[in-house]
Amino acid sequence: MRAISPISVTTYRLDLIIITLLAVMTSIITYTSGQMIDPVLFQPFTEDVWFGSDIERVVSNMSRRGAPNYRAKVHPLFTLITFPIVKGVRLITRVPPDTAVNLLVAGTTALWVGLLYTTLRLMGCRRFDATVFSVLALSSAALIFWTTVPETYLFGSLSLLVCLFLVALAQIKALPVWSYILMSIFSLSITTTNWMVGIAATVVNYSRKRAIFITGTALAITLLLWGVQSRIFRSTSFIADLGEEANYIFPKASGGPIRVLLGFFFHPMVVPALQVIPSNRQQPEWPLLSVQHSLPGSGSLAGAIAVGLWAILLGLGAIACWTEKKNLKLRLVVGVGLLGQLVLHLVYGEETFLYAIHLIPFLLIACAVATLTRWRSLAIGLAMLLIVFAGWHNHDQFFQATEFLKNRGPLRQQSPVVRSSLPAPSLWGGVSSQHPDIHS
Repeated sequence: MRAISPISVTTYRLDLIIITLLAVMTSIITYTSGQMIDPVLFQPFTEDVWFGSDIERVVSNMSRRGAPNYRAKVHPLFTLITFPIVKGVRLITRVPPDTAVNLLVAGTTALWVGLLYTTLRLMGCRRFDATVFSVLALSSAALIFWTTVPETYLFGSLSLLVCLFLVALAQIKALPVWSYILMSIFSLSITTTNWMVGIAATVVNYSRKRAIFITGTALAITLLLWGVQSRIFRSTSFIADLGEEANYIFPKASGGPIRVLLGFFFHPMVVPALQVIPSNRQQPEWPLLSVQHSLPGSGSLAGAIAVGLWAILLGLGAIACWTEKKNLKLRLVVGVGLLGQLVLHLVYGEETFLYAIHLIPFLLIACAVATLTRWRSLAIGLAMLLIVFAGWHNHDQFFQATEFLKNRGPLRQQSPVVRSSLPAPSLWGGVSSQHPDIHS
């Protein structure tokens, strides 16, 4: 691996400028795009409408102390981490709870992009290359759809990116043990299954005995903090109460392994045609958005082109990760993370797109490895074309999704006869439906 000079403000002044510009641009875009979301999505009766997400519950956990915290069993410290920040934003700015939550989401997205850029630089990418892949992340379906609504997955993705950042940093600079303990705690605290990456990041840097000590310490501190959280937020569920999760094991709605594989590798970058499926909560007036059964590249010609470009870039990244000698520890953790997430979602979950932002850091970093090889020019060219075609297509699909929410508002008071009389949009130009009597 090429030598990297010691970290200093002077040496990396231009990087700090780029990170600042990316952060400002990201926060503005994210907050502005979030305003396109109809507030109806923050209501209990629209739970699962946005690709199976629980937005109302997440917003309540972030902004109301008395809100039911029954998902703490899989998101152990999410409320303990986010509630004080939202409360602080409200005290300082005097804004309503929903606005404070949106501000936190925008700030977290900016931190996410800055951390991605820094990780790419630490692994050896040139400034231009790291900037291109950071902008590509902003053009991805994962960030466009999952940083504009309040959900746990953005924060879970940040915890995964922290693990990758720490591994990249450890390749050029010795880090204290406490940094790995904090990293492991964070990876476990937002989404329990993400701990696999925190453990992998520890194992590649320490002996078995030390790795067990760090992992055990992280678990003990997390359990202690969970106890503190349960005292503050009385409705916190027990961290080991996972009985409900059995409902999401090998669900028929996932469509089987082929659908999961397609959703795993392609949907995080290029969202396919949106489909409307019946409500799973006996609320026919609020059907659900889904892409689980949509083919990659469907929805527009730009989407089809973007999927082709992404497939080539993924192939280059896979070859580079297999053949390159640099960043061995980082490549191992990326590989373990991708494999672990793939096995998880082949077994668990109905809508793979729901977890897209958990997957995109691994996919982007794997592809960015190609910029360290003789295929750099090709990789950068593909990434820049993807910014155009994927960005265009994903923003168009996002607009259609937001229009779906706005159009459902008045329609929910109308009869099924009126709803069924609406014309069905075409495959290439609008929200599609699996059912002839439900339209956007």
